[in-house]
Parts: sequence; C-alpha cells; structure tokens
Amino acid sequence: MLELNVSVVILYDGPLMLVNRRPEGSYFGGWWEWPGGKQHEGESALECALRELREEIGFEPPELTEYARETVEYPGRRVHLTFFVGRRPRGEPHPGALEHRWLAPAEVLSLRFLEPNLPVLQRLIGQPPFAAD
Repeated sequence: MLELNVSVVILYDGPLMLVNRRPEGSYFGGWWEWPGGKQHEGESALECALRELREEIGFEPPELTEYARETVEYPGRRVHLTFFVGRRPRGEPHPGALEHRWLAPAEVLSLRFLEPNLPVLQRLIGQPPFAAD
C-alpha cells in the first residue's frame, strides 16, 4: 500500500480562513481545500507546510502551530495528514497564486470541499478565532 504524508495549512484572518481551489484537470480539480501537499523525501511536516504555502499562494506566515493529525484510507493508498494553523501574514499573494478566498467556516461548508478535511473543519467551527461573536 502506498503511504503518503501530507501537510495542510489553515491560515486565518480574524474569523475567516484561507481556502484555495484545485486547478481544473488536476486530481480533484475544481474542489476547494486548504493549501498543502505531499512531503518531499527528508522534509518535515512543517517544512512541507511552509513550502506548499509559498508555492500555492506566495505567503510566508510568521508562525505555524500543529493543530491535528488525521489518517485517510483510499483504495491502494493511506494518507497521513498533518494540519497546521497560523495567522494571515502581511503581503499579498503572488501573481500565479491558485484561486483562493477568505471565508467563514460555515461558508466553506457550502463549497465542494475535500472530504478528508471536513472533520478538522467541523472541529474548528465555534472555536476561536472562528467563533461567531
């Protein structure tokens, strides 16, 4: 069975979180997710999270904190997900950034959001900084 390690970054700006859309023609093309991707050989989960955030959006957050770990089974593969949370950094996304939006967690639920992320999204709803005032 193929084993994959994936890092995921949940950036927040007040009660909003950053989500991006996977490119059409890619695996799960058109679906929404948090920035992230597969770890490279010898790369830590945190190093992967920072690299993926730079590649997909162009952000370099000041600090990321590990939030959760999940394992998802697919036919022929097992994916180990490490979720990190951090504040929105200063600056703007790079010109080639993936399509992205800053949304409240409840709005994210209305999108075609990747299913492996849903348990973590459900846990975040109602917790600071995403709690409604």
